[in-house]
Amino acid sequence: MKILFINTTGGYFGGVEQNIALSAKGLTLAGHTCYFACKNTSGIDQRQFDALFVQSWILGKTSLSEIVQTIQPDVFYVHKFESIGDILSVKGSKRVVRMIHDHDLYCPRRHKYYAFTRKICTHRCGLICYADLAFLERSEKGIRFVSIRKKLLEMQSNKNVDAFLVGSAYMQKELVRNGFDHRKIHVLPPCVQSYPQTLQSLPLQPSILFVGQLIKGKGVDILLEAYALLLQKTGFSIPLHLIGQGNEEQALKAQVEDAPYKALVQFHGWVAHEDLSRFYDNCTMVVVPSRWPEPFGMVGVEAMLRQRPVIGADVGGIPDWLKDGQNGFLVPPNDSKALCDAMYSLVSDPQKAKSMGEIGKSKAEELFSYENYMHDLESLLEKKV
Repeated sequence: MKILFINTTGGYFGGVEQNIALSAKGLTLAGHTCYFACKNTSGIDQRQFDALFVQSWILGKTSLSEIVQTIQPDVFYVHKFESIGDILSVKGSKRVVRMIHDHDLYCPRRHKYYAFTRKICTHRCGLICYADLAFLERSEKGIRFVSIRKKLLEMQSNKNVDAFLVGSAYMQKELVRNGFDHRKIHVLPPCVQSYPQTLQSLPLQPSILFVGQLIKGKGVDILLEAYALLLQKTGFSIPLHLIGQGNEEQALKAQVEDAPYKALVQFHGWVAHEDLSRFYDNCTMVVVPSRWPEPFGMVGVEAMLRQRPVIGADVGGIPDWLKDGQNGFLVPPNDSKALCDAMYSLVSDPQKAKSMGEIGKSKAEELFSYENYMHDLESLLEKKV
């Protein structure tokens, strides 16, 4: 099978590109031929990324129709791409499979929660988006106008794609809510590869870890509120480690600046993925306090593989892998008291934390193995399911 991967960006730019690289490696090992086309390259480990494919192109320098004529792909595997019509116009009788990584396709604001109330949106894309000011978008140059109508037309064009792959039941539900054919939608949870380092026991000193972007949707401000309540409740020092960057970083640092616990909170900034295992190993629990409905929540599964219990907001795809009372706790979003109570439960009962971590590791290995992922992906691309 000749597979043409299509994405906006090339190189190891982010999670989408990591998934493309992982998939290309597995499909090549399975005997398939992989090609890649993108609109621009990130330059991040570009040679290593390009080496995964028999050939790569930059769209614009080479047209999509030229590429198709040259290689005659059996299937188009589309990831982040804003003009699906370009692909549908050249596909002929071949199959187009699209992986939906986030909410961009069916949410003009991209976040699936309201700008003013910060509550999760449960409406289909349409007039409600205008009421929520989704025609305004933040950019490097400030606020700019975007066309909701254009995004609605793009969503409509995507309904002609042959199959969709989504990471969670939540995303499947959102596509159906917006008029997509449920028969075309397949839940394919992302795989998470284990870190090679030997597993470490829970540390004697309790500590809390957050890994993710420092943006409003990730709910780190709620975590800080819950953390302050936790310290009052326990009366002893518990370090909090925050890994990531984002446009809320300064606001979060200001939230901590005058607090009596300031010295206990460490902002580590960006940390390379391969270096994260030592942070997982040195914590008692990992917290995923998102207010936006996470499409999946990869950090939680990574923590599970390191045998750490997880506390997560009951939103989006998180309940697919976090079972309340088994491998951690689910709490309502935007609820600092409930989050504090869940963290206290693990801090005050190390045996419970240990047991939940062990259950989590077993669950992650069973549900999110690389072998199962590649088997299901290959079948979906070949239309065997």
